[in-house]
Amino acid sequence: MRKKILAVCDEEASYACSFTAWLERKGHYPFEFIAFTGADKVCSYARQHSVELLLVAEGTMCPEIRELPVGRLVILDEENGTAPEELPAVSKYQSCKRIMQEVTALYGEEVRSEESGASPGRKMHILGVYSPLGRTGKTSYALALGQILAVRYSVLFLNLEAYSGFEDLLSCSFERNLGDLFYCIRQKKGQPAVQLAAMVREAGGMHYVPPVTIPEDVEQVTQEEWQVLFEELRLYSTYQVLLLDFGTGVSRASGLLDECSRIYMPVLQDRISAAKLAQYETWLKTAGREDVLEKTKRLLLPPVDGEGEMPWPECLTSGRFGDYVRKQVQDGGIF
Repeated sequence: MRKKILAVCDEEASYACSFTAWLERKGHYPFEFIAFTGADKVCSYARQHSVELLLVAEGTMCPEIRELPVGRLVILDEENGTAPEELPAVSKYQSCKRIMQEVTALYGEEVRSEESGASPGRKMHILGVYSPLGRTGKTSYALALGQILAVRYSVLFLNLEAYSGFEDLLSCSFERNLGDLFYCIRQKKGQPAVQLAAMVREAGGMHYVPPVTIPEDVEQVTQEEWQVLFEELRLYSTYQVLLLDFGTGVSRASGLLDECSRIYMPVLQDRISAAKLAQYETWLKTAGREDVLEKTKRLLLPPVDGEGEMPWPECLTSGRFGDYVRKQVQDGGIF
């Protein structure tokens, strides 16, 4: 399916071109991007092509642009006092990231992607990392795997734990997180792929959506809502790998295990851990879920030995731990 078009129009050519170049580099917005440096050029194009989102600098705005048949028109406010009050506007003089966050909020309020005639979507591999045990190095493995795969593939990492600790680990704060994304899906507010693109972050070459800060925000997500997200990613994103880092309690999200082509399960060898693993496997067999067992690979992880030498989570790809994960990828069977 051809992506919808986001156009930027500004008489200042360097601004329009640098803005669209930034969007292209990010690579996770579900649009094609075109820069225009004059009202006449964008008018000529928009009369012959479907433009979903048009960002126009205040100084470039004119009656002809206002009459264009575009899906959504947003003014880049230059604070000259000439921006039409009845049209949505965002400040031009802020970061590209912030502009897109505000534009996404506006876009999501009124514009909904039409689903009719949608293509079945391209192949997107879904991998899971899960263990019924605690303190196995599960999240460290998932983060290392995502970063190593990101060398060759476009990867989106989702942490589904109730308490991820990411804000402390990354020494940052998140304005929006996975809970906000599912709120938009639940309320049918805008296109989920657009909402996701506005909140995605990058670490170690892979993309991730900030995890929830309130446990219920992930624990109450339904299978149907997950399916909406998966379909959006297949149709409108460029991700080749979706990596799910499950929490220890999987009963609510057990249907997600069926979506995974492979599940990596870090384990421990003590007696208590063996008993818990046996109970988990018995549950799957009783529930007729032998297929989940068949695609699950047990892992006995080495200790993480790169912490302190490199920033987190990049440190997880170094030392014996990183070599172990890298060998898993090199030996094949990932997909």
